[in-house]
Amino acid sequence: MSEPERNGLYDLQTENRHLKETVAALREEMEKMRLGEQERLQHALVAARDEADQLQKMITALREELERRNIECEAKCQSTEQNAREETKQLQEMIQTMRVRLEEYEKRQ
Repeated sequence: MSEPERNGLYDLQTENRHLKETVAALREEMEKMRLGEQERLQHALVAARDEADQLQKMITALREELERRNIECEAKCQSTEQNAREETKQLQEMIQTMRVRLEEYEKRQ
């Protein structure tokens, strides 16, 4: 083999080695990027799950608070209705008493 052929072969082998190294470096970089992307995705999923859990807890707390307030409101309404019934009864008794007195007064006149 002549000197120029040996130099050409050497150059091709060197270029081939550089290309293989470049391919290996690119593969490694792609793998790092893929792993980085998977890691970011996992973090995003964890954050989304955490947020969903927090929102679910908030929903539960708000439902419980709403239920508690509804119970309180119902109790107040029942109490108000009971008070109104009692007041109505007292007023009716007062009216009846006043009628009786008025009738007695009119009989004496």
